[in-house]
Amino acid sequence: MIIEHAEPTLYQLVYISERCRSDSDQVINDIKAQAEHNNQKQHITGALLFNERYFLQYLEGELEAVTALYNKICHDSRHHNVRLLVHKEIAQRDFCRWSLGVKKLLDTEENQDLLSLLNMLGQANSVSETQLDWLKLALK
Repeated sequence: MIIEHAEPTLYQLVYISERCRSDSDQVINDIKAQAEHNNQKQHITGALLFNERYFLQYLEGELEAVTALYNKICHDSRHHNVRLLVHKEIAQRDFCRWSLGVKKLLDTEENQDLLSLLNMLGQANSVSETQLDWLKLALK
């Protein structure tokens, strides 16, 4: 009898939150260092996109791991107004090479569309797949 080992089901969770105004970019470096260490242990991948006002983060992994991390993030004092945008099953990871990729959207002419989208998502109650695909492309 052949026993097949099923791959665990992957989930993607995307949230947006408002940064604390007093946070410096050093806080981002601290988040990245801590996340890289912890995410590797939990087999979580993802990316963090941010500007002066918002964090938008993609988390990918097994349901229990990404849900536990999201719940921890919700209680993190470095941001507030955390809102879940997407929580879905996925066939494959979009950020398989990163335990946490980080990108800051600078206020430059080339980033204006993405900044507008990020600011709009910060105010929105829902998000479309197309909007998230734009941001995903910015992160890759």
